Amino acid sequence: CAYVILEEKLYRRGFSIPLLKCIEEGQIEYILNEIHEGINGQHIGGHSLARKALRAGLYWSTMQANAKEHVKKCDKCQKHCDMHLAPLSELRSLSSPWPFAWWGMDFLG
Repeated sequence: CAYVILEEKLYRRGFSIPLLKCIEEGQIEYILNEIHEGINGQHIGGHSLARKALRAGLYWSTMQANAKEHVKKCDKCQKHCDMHLAPLSELRSLSSPWPFAWWGMDFLG
């Protein structure tokens, strides 16, 4: 049996956590918001957000999809998520008269 009722609350049997509390649909947005933006919220991605809810002992059937949608709606995440991937300036190609005519070194740090 995958589900158990204890003290009038529905739980799902888990692997690493024995019982996961099943969440009602009306509570999903509040829980995702608290985990994502709350006191200890770190604006993590959708997959990590769903896993963090699982580690907190919570479960609902559409966790992954709901978490990904929640992150897509977060303004702060959309503004700052891929800034480290954007090039600092426009990329230009360099031409060389013969192979190894130019030597260069990139410093990262």
